[in-house]
Amino acid sequence: MNKLKIENFKAFDNEILLPLHNKKLLLYGENGAGKSSLYESIKIIFFRDRIESNLSAITPEDLTQLKDQLWGSFNNRNTNLEFKIEINEENHKTFDTSEYQLFMISIDELITGDKLNLKELLAKTYFYIPDPQTICETNFLEIQTGVNEALSFFLETVSILIDEEDDYTIKIIDSGHGLESKLELKKYFNEAKLNIITLLILLNVAKVSRDDAKKGILVLDDFITSLDISNRTFIVNYILENFNDLQILIFTHNISFYNLIMYIIHENNSNNDWLFSNLYEINHNHRFYIKGSIDTVENIKSEYNNLISLTNPNLDEIGNKVRKKFEILLYEYSKLIMIGAVEDSKKILERVNSGVPAYFKSRETASDLVNKIEIILSQNNPANLGRRLQTIIDEFKYDEYQNFQKIVKELKLYQKVSMHPMSHGVIGMATFTSKEIKKSIELLEKMEGHLKSLVNKDVATV
Repeated sequence: MNKLKIENFKAFDNEILLPLHNKKLLLYGENGAGKSSLYESIKIIFFRDRIESNLSAITPEDLTQLKDQLWGSFNNRNTNLEFKIEINEENHKTFDTSEYQLFMISIDELITGDKLNLKELLAKTYFYIPDPQTICETNFLEIQTGVNEALSFFLETVSILIDEEDDYTIKIIDSGHGLESKLELKKYFNEAKLNIITLLILLNVAKVSRDDAKKGILVLDDFITSLDISNRTFIVNYILENFNDLQILIFTHNISFYNLIMYIIHENNSNNDWLFSNLYEINHNHRFYIKGSIDTVENIKSEYNNLISLTNPNLDEIGNKVRKKFEILLYEYSKLIMIGAVEDSKKILERVNSGVPAYFKSRETASDLVNKIEIILSQNNPANLGRRLQTIIDEFKYDEYQNFQKIVKELKLYQKVSMHPMSHGVIGMATFTSKEIKKSIELLEKMEGHLKSLVNKDVATV
């Protein structure tokens, strides 16, 4: 995929443009930011006929009505307009998908019931496989071997057996604990183990059914929620090694997992193959940006200096760039300080200005803080409990927070620039002046420098 444009679709009441440039994509977005809507839009592009095939009606007229109701359910409820999806600048209804082979995996496909069956799994999974039955009959042993080889690296004593005589029902065997079962799997095996097994089965199905004559795409949506850090590292390496020839799209709401994938990609020196992106919501509008695609503060400042040399400079465009950069820096900051990236910018500003303490520790999250507190509480030792808990909390307390608050409070004075796009127009507000733009750029430089000190890298690339 080279470009994807979505409008009035589910969560998106504004236009979302993804310039993918045929590269792999790693996307971070909190729950509610629109990842699921993005995932569904891709599914509609490539599996539209299959989605419609689930409908049944007595008459052609009834079927047409059901189809209208089905597609109408994807319209954004705020706009009440028909959704639009374009891929590579072509309407999704007419886009030729025959040159592509798509494999889509989300957490929904990983949820295991009382049993795991290869044929049933393929029936509900959105994979481009012409004949799932043939895959079962011809490739089940190859799939079984691939899964077991992968499991041996990190679950050691766990393996699977695909029972051809039981209609390809899958037995899970844990020889280390003396367990094996094809039924009541959740009774004997934990969620993380079942999820990793299911994920490996699907990935190995993708491997054996790969058609090299087609453009392959692998889309993964929040598929690691129950895995510990070692298993996450393994599964990321496994995907990158085995599907490097595919265009991979990974969506996650887990910032630690996002950072882990970025780190592994950097270590493999494959940065040029990837786009690192964020999907977020500010002022009830969904925004998508690719790291490095937004002007740096330095470039905005240079453009401003060139602009004011003109006789009648138009500050509209530069004002919007300042606003956009402020939103992105504020969003990046909210990810670090655990404010909550889904909150709109007004709420984030209110939180910062209220003096509520912020907590931050490099490479750790709020979950790490909670885990450490839970460990102390589980020790059932009341001696100096308050002091021990406070010590853990103080490790995460962000000492330089007051300096950042001062910067944001000053920027709040320039909300006309930072929070209100000039293209929208704001009743009762004067036209922006050169002085306001200049001051806002100075504050953005301070804000950017503050974030550099937190993440120990050049955030001008965000």
